[in-house]
Amino acid sequence: MTTGHKISAVIITYNEEKKIERCLRSLTWADEIIIVDSFSTDKTVEICRRYTDKVYQHPWPHSSSEQRNVADRYAANDWILALDADEVATLGLRDEIQSEFKSGPRADLFMIPRREYFAGKWIEAGGWFPQYKTNLYRKSLGSWIGPIHLRVDTTGTIAYLKNPILHDGYADYKIFMDKFNYYSSIESRADYDRKQRRFSLMRALFKPLERFFGRFIKHRGYRDGIHGFYMAAVIAMNYFLREMKLYELEYRQKNPEDWERVYRTSAAGSEASAPANDGQ
Repeated sequence: MTTGHKISAVIITYNEEKKIERCLRSLTWADEIIIVDSFSTDKTVEICRRYTDKVYQHPWPHSSSEQRNVADRYAANDWILALDADEVATLGLRDEIQSEFKSGPRADLFMIPRREYFAGKWIEAGGWFPQYKTNLYRKSLGSWIGPIHLRVDTTGTIAYLKNPILHDGYADYKIFMDKFNYYSSIESRADYDRKQRRFSLMRALFKPLERFFGRFIKHRGYRDGIHGFYMAAVIAMNYFLREMKLYELEYRQKNPEDWERVYRTSAAGSEASAPANDGQ
């Protein structure tokens, strides 16, 4: 338990039975644990109820940031420690937070470093570590924003903690690729809906190269070997796909080509091309 300022640990979940218990065990020192679940179909809720009776269910909205803001409203305390089900608080982080709060927190939001475990390897470079996240904050002074790379937007002061959260979100190369392909779809749709960004062939050509160079060379991703090379390449591909998917959305709006019209008039086996029934 913390002393002085109390902390609510808040987790949002959906079908996380394989990882949620590790997360929960790492948070038993918090003053309360809040779970907001999006109607899991596995044993996630059952596992969560072993650690807290404050388990709520809420339909998934449009983004993780919206669901996190919903979850924060269930917390009894102003201070929130937000983790994902595939994250774990370390002993060092627990002790650092308790020490910080014993003397009175020096800021309103604390950036916490996160260590990435990817395909059997702890990633140490490439801009992945230390990668600071807005995990510990006063909810009265901020809220979550962003469709994917979400963060807490606060009006308060900010400080940094030293000890990390551990993240086990990328079990293998396929999962890493699938997630960033998915992210590119969400980002391109957000670009399209906001109308603040149009497709650019130059950006499609050069932004991926810039991102690869930044991750692999500037941030020394090469130190992580082939793992680092692959991660930098996928990040570059993410930017390329985001741009091309934006182009697709714009093209379909301006130049729709009707498949059904061409199919009906020219395809063998279509209604228009079927031989007439002569009644025999």
